[in-house]
Parts: sequence; structure tokens; C-alpha cells
Amino acid sequence: MFLRSEIVNHTLPTICQRRHTGNVSFKDRLLKVTLKMNWNNTSNLTFDYNPPMWGFWAKQIGTPIITAVGLAGNTLSFLVMGCSQRLRKRSYSQFLCLLAIFDSLNLIINEIDLIDEMIIYKSGPSYGVFSDFSDGLCKFYNFIKYVLLLLSSWLIVCLSLERVIAVCFPFRKKLIRKRHNVVILVSLMFVVLSLTQIFRALFIENVGGVCTVGRENLSLYIYLHHYAYHLALLFGLPCVIVLSCNLGVIYQIYVIRKEAGNDRPRSLDSTRKATTMLLLIGFVFVVTMFPQFVCTSIILYYSDGDRIHVGRFILMDMRPYLEVLSVVSYSNYCINFFIYVMCGKSFRRELRRIFKRSRHGSFFGGTRTRTKEEVMRLQ
Repeated sequence: MFLRSEIVNHTLPTICQRRHTGNVSFKDRLLKVTLKMNWNNTSNLTFDYNPPMWGFWAKQIGTPIITAVGLAGNTLSFLVMGCSQRLRKRSYSQFLCLLAIFDSLNLIINEIDLIDEMIIYKSGPSYGVFSDFSDGLCKFYNFIKYVLLLLSSWLIVCLSLERVIAVCFPFRKKLIRKRHNVVILVSLMFVVLSLTQIFRALFIENVGGVCTVGRENLSLYIYLHHYAYHLALLFGLPCVIVLSCNLGVIYQIYVIRKEAGNDRPRSLDSTRKATTMLLLIGFVFVVTMFPQFVCTSIILYYSDGDRIHVGRFILMDMRPYLEVLSVVSYSNYCINFFIYVMCGKSFRRELRRIFKRSRHGSFFGGTRTRTKEEVMRLQ
């Protein structure tokens, strides 16, 4: 999602003494950073501590399952939203198609990072996936990785804003229904978010077979990564906007239903069902990302120089829990399909149609093909 690597993926090789030379975890690297940044007057920074590995193995087992389920679900979501003429006309369908694409890319990138982490655990950094990457490839990979993560978060913000317009300003809904308007909006969002991640292209390099940051730029990079990227752009601002929009939409629906009484039109019920689905997507985003946000805040608190004497052991003890919480955060990229199935009657109907077409051997255009055959027979 990702957040376990976001917290500590670009730190220096670990100084913790482990039973195996390749047994290097990302959380150990974080501890190295805090010690390097805050223990400048301490001569011996190495300590012998072997944190439990149950979180590491839980992540190694759970993440591939989430990736497989997520890729299948996102593919079906894209096909339903993109191929169904009925759903394609909905103002939110284009955002959901893009969200399925970006979520799938994030799952794939996360799986690559997971494989790299396992190889490093077994054999050491010199055998990792990125060991042969040049500095340019390291810069490009990390830049694209974090931009895609931001795009997934901010597409959910776009969905929340879309619901505000659809419910509170229904006569302006056509502005976000047009495809070229959505393309322009997402393109501008991509440019702005890319500009916020330029520092990765400046600082990232290949150090000892690991795409990381040189020691001379480490302090500035950690500040930009934790505060500007992680706490603000990835979770903080999207969370505030999503919750504000969702609460505003819920209140507006309450006012409309109260004024309409028992004479509510059918169109209001249809809007309510779609709104419930999209609101649930926003709330799931907040719930799955919030535990990692709290843990990151704790890490930053204890990395302060006055608290590092106690914090270094707390950070190591937190490692397995961070691994498990990272698996929870990954679920944000695979769960949307199940939300569509649970809340969207139209989605379930179109999904059944797709499976019926696939059984008849005409996945994208079965009805059109049969019509042509019937015309030929009539002639």
C-alpha cells in the first residue's frame, strides 16, 4: 500500500546484529536512521536485539493473497464499469475505472517489493531485485511508485467531491460526467502530485544494491518523506477532505429525505444507493489507513533525540505489529470490488451479464454478433 516500505524503505543498511547476515528488515533500517540522526555523540550505535518475526511471515503470507484477490477484483470492476453502457453513463464510473487501474498497479509494485524483501532476508542486499539497478532506474522506480500511491488516495478524494456535486448540486453533475473533463482533472492531479515527489528523483540512488538515499541527504529526505508525503499528502489531507465531504453528503441526504417525506421519487433512491457505495469506499480508505498513520506518528515521536533512549526498543518491539498493519492497509487496494458487489445492484446485474457473455464465447459483444447472424439468416 506499501506503508511499511514508505516508512523505512530508503534508509541505510541495518546495524542490528542478527542471526543471519541476510536477515535485514525495513524496520531495523528505520532504527538505524533514528540512531544516526539523533545519537551523533554516541560512539557505539550497535546493540544486540532480535525482534520477533511473526509479523514478517504474516505479511509474506497475507500480501500475495491480497494481491491475487485484488487484481482479479479490480479487473472485473474495470470491465463492468468500462464495458457496461448503463454504468458508463454514471458520473462516478470513470473515476472507479481509473481507481481500479491504479490500485492494481500499486498491488503489483507492492508484490515486487515483497519479493525483494524476502530475497534480502534469505540472501542479503546484494541479491535483491534492485541490486543491479542504476541510479536512474532507482530514481524512476521510486518516483513512479509513490506517485501511483498518491493517485489512488486522491482518486478517492475525487469520488467524494463527485458525490458532493451529485447530491448537493445535481444540475452541475454533467460537468464531471463528460470524459474529457475527467481526463483533464486527472491529468492536472498527476502533474501536481508528480511535482511533490521530485525530491525522490534528486536524492534516490543505488547504495550497496539497495535503492536508498545517500547519508548526506538523509535528514532532509526523511523530513520530506514522513511529514510532507506520508502524513500530509498520502493520508492527512485526503482523510480530512473525504470525511468532510462524506459528512456533508450524509447531512444533505437527511435534509432531502426529511423534506420529501413519503413522496420520495425513485431517482432519489437510486442516488442514495450509489451514494452509499461511494461513501463506504471513502470510509474504508480512512479505516484501513488510520492504524498505519498512528504508528508512523509514534515512530516520529520516539525518533526525537530526547526519547530515542527508550524509543529504540519500542520501535523494534512495534515491528511485527507494523507488518500486520501494513497488510491491513494493502486491503484498501483490493476491497472496492466487494463493496461494489455488496452495495451496487446495477453492478451485480452487469457482472452477471459479463459472465453470461463469456460462457457464450463473446465477452465484449455477444449481442451484436448474434444480431448479425440473425440478419444473415433472414437474408
